[in-house]
Amino acid sequence: MPFALEGFLLVMSRLSGLFLSAPILSSRMIPVRVKILIIIGLAAVMAYFVPVTYARELDTPGFFIAALAVEILIGYTIGFVAYMVFAAIQLAGQVMDMQMGFGIVNVVDPQSGTQIPLMGNLTQTVALLLYLAIDGHHYLFQALIQSYKLIPVLGLSLNAAFYDLMVEISVCMFVIAVKIAAPIIIAIMTADIAMGFIARTVPQMNVFIVGLPLKILVGLGTLFIMMPIYMWVFNILFARFFAYLDQIIKLMGM
Repeated sequence: MPFALEGFLLVMSRLSGLFLSAPILSSRMIPVRVKILIIIGLAAVMAYFVPVTYARELDTPGFFIAALAVEILIGYTIGFVAYMVFAAIQLAGQVMDMQMGFGIVNVVDPQSGTQIPLMGNLTQTVALLLYLAIDGHHYLFQALIQSYKLIPVLGLSLNAAFYDLMVEISVCMFVIAVKIAAPIIIAIMTADIAMGFIARTVPQMNVFIVGLPLKILVGLGTLFIMMPIYMWVFNILFARFFAYLDQIIKLMGM
C-alpha cells in the first residue's frame, strides 16, 4: 500500500488535537520536540492502516486547510472528554482542601502547569496511576482510530445532541466532585459541630487553636480510610467517561 501524504497530514492533525487535551499526552513534563516526534511517528504508522474516509473531496487548498483545522478540533474533543474526569477529581481535592484549611496552600501541577491544592494533587496522582494501570491512554488511541469509521474528513457534525451531551458531562463533573469530597466534608462538619459543643461546655478552651489541627487530622484520617474506596470509584468513573467518549464520537459523526 503506497504512503499517502494527504492521509498522513490528516491523521497527524487529529493526533495533534488529542495531544493538546488528553491526560498524560498533554503533560508539560513532555518536551514539545518529543511530542512532535511521537505525533509524527504515530501518524506515519497509522496512515498505512487507518481507513481515512472523506465527506467531500479536498480539491482546493482552502478545503484542505479547513479539513486540518476540523481534524485538530475532533482530536481535541476526544482528549477533552477524557480530561474531564481528572478535572472532577481535582475539583474534589480543592473542596477537600477548603474544608481542611489547606485552601491557601497550593502546589504547581507538572501536568498542566497550573496551581492546584494539596489534596487535589494527591487524588489526581492516584487517578493518573490508575488511568495508566488500566491502559486508558491506549483506549484513547483506539477511540481515535475508530473515530475515522464514524467521522469522515470534513464530516464533523456539531448538532444539538452534541452540545446537550457536553453540558451533561460538565454538570456530571461538578456532581462527581461533590460526591468524592462528601466523606471529607461530612467528617469535618461533624468535627466542627463537636468543637461547637465543646466551646459551649468548656469556655476556657480555645477552640480556634485546637480546631485547625483537628480538622487536618480528621480530614487526613478520613482520606486514609476512604482511599481504597476512592480507587474503586475512580475505576467506575473512567468506565463512565469512556462511555461518554463513545457517545461523543457517534454524535460528531451523525
